[in-house]
Amino acid sequence: MSGRPRAEGDGSAWSVSEDWESAHGLVNDLLLVQLTDSMVSDLRERFAQEPLFLEVIEALQDLDGDKPERERHRARHRALGYMIDEGRLWKIADGKSTRARAKLECVSQKEATELARQIHADNGHWGRDLTKLQLMDRIVSPRLDQSIVKALL
Repeated sequence: MSGRPRAEGDGSAWSVSEDWESAHGLVNDLLLVQLTDSMVSDLRERFAQEPLFLEVIEALQDLDGDKPERERHRARHRALGYMIDEGRLWKIADGKSTRARAKLECVSQKEATELARQIHADNGHWGRDLTKLQLMDRIVSPRLDQSIVKALL
């Protein structure tokens, strides 16, 4: 308001922001996600044979306090690309990937094998490459190629 004379009620007397949050604080924190203990234990049980996903879950839920600092730091760095929503682990887009989906569900190798078997049977036996393309559009799984080959044999 430079160059104009100040008037009553024009907002020039406000120091920052005179709104409800400045008087009461932030009530709804959108970044806070509360998971029940059963959800976390279900996820840890589901990915018990998947060290990467297990490490990410523990880092996201701050359950790795007993590990050395270097391992915790590495796990937190890996966990930046993941989130837990609706009791499932998701890999989120990082802005570098050319994938069409913003998030992909993380599944174990056993689940990936079953999904590959189902996709291969439903779409006519087109082989490993088409099955892999369809799975990569929906899921993330360690050793996906190995799971697909196991399903097709």
